[in-house]
Amino acid sequence: MFEYNNPGDKNMKRIPPTHDPIFGDAIFAEEYARKHQKMAAGLGQEFAQKLRSRGFRPGRILDVGCGFGATNIVLAQAFPQAKVVGIDLSEPLLRLAGRQAQAAGLGERVRFEKADVHQIPYDDNSFDAIINANMVHLVDEPVRMLDEIERVLSPTGYLLIIDLRRSWLGLVEKEVRSALTLPEAQALFKESRLRNGVFTSNLLWWRFEFYG
Repeated sequence: MFEYNNPGDKNMKRIPPTHDPIFGDAIFAEEYARKHQKMAAGLGQEFAQKLRSRGFRPGRILDVGCGFGATNIVLAQAFPQAKVVGIDLSEPLLRLAGRQAQAAGLGERVRFEKADVHQIPYDDNSFDAIINANMVHLVDEPVRMLDEIERVLSPTGYLLIIDLRRSWLGLVEKEVRSALTLPEAQALFKESRLRNGVFTSNLLWWRFEFYG
């Protein structure tokens, strides 16, 4: 993925998220899920492909901030022997996730739980792969979330974190203006205890990846 740098991006003032970060409104949550279903499923396919290419042996996969669950379902379908867990604080999104899992016949292998990403309710080193999408710019304490991700990820685990990147696209899409620039994200990660990984980016997204 190419590296996009525009000195003008840092001059675009960051604004608060344009929607409730917890998605407490059921109607809004359903509309959000409808609009982002394809994107979330595509992210699951991408992560699954990368895991396969690196010899991932199905174990426990955690989605930190799972939303409506489309990414989890794709991962569960890709790795039939894996146990997939998603956590989120949004009850409307978790209800949607549960319905999707049941409809896909994955109710026994995909579990969704209401939990705070700042205090992940699982033991140290308890997951073999973790994905975290579009959360860094939304949470109150992103460093604390990153520290928790590091805590529950196994020493040889796989990790993908992806989020919006603040850029001039914020002139036409306000939500982009609530995100971090790539240098801001990199500085934030340095504050955390998260292991070293690789940052890549394009105009809309930045990514942080670590594969065993």
